[in-house]
Amino acid sequence: MSVRNHVMSIAFVDVEINGARFRALVDTGFNGDVLVSRSVAEKLGLPVIGESERVTVDGRRIKTKVSYGKLKLLDSEGYVIIEIVDELPLDVLIGCRALEALGYVVDPTTGTLKKVGLLAV
Repeated sequence: MSVRNHVMSIAFVDVEINGARFRALVDTGFNGDVLVSRSVAEKLGLPVIGESERVTVDGRRIKTKVSYGKLKLLDSEGYVIIEIVDELPLDVLIGCRALEALGYVVDPTTGTLKKVGLLAV
């Protein structure tokens, strides 16, 4: 399936990362856990444990610093990989891996999160 034909869902939600509250963009087009701005990472004192590379929607390759933290999303919480992006135009972006890990999907008709639970196959 090409990216052009892939349906992406976007919603906004209140989250906590390591106990601090943020308004986050949820974007199922992002195939990672969580992206945060450098200012959020500094506020949280996130430890950098590595680096990664991402491709932006406009095709640029950017380096991210990799960390981890505890994400609370509605009534679920768990540990996720957090990537720090210098040029992120918002504080926090939640991707599809974090949603799946916590048992949520975005309902594209309402723009809200729907609890589907954790699946065991």
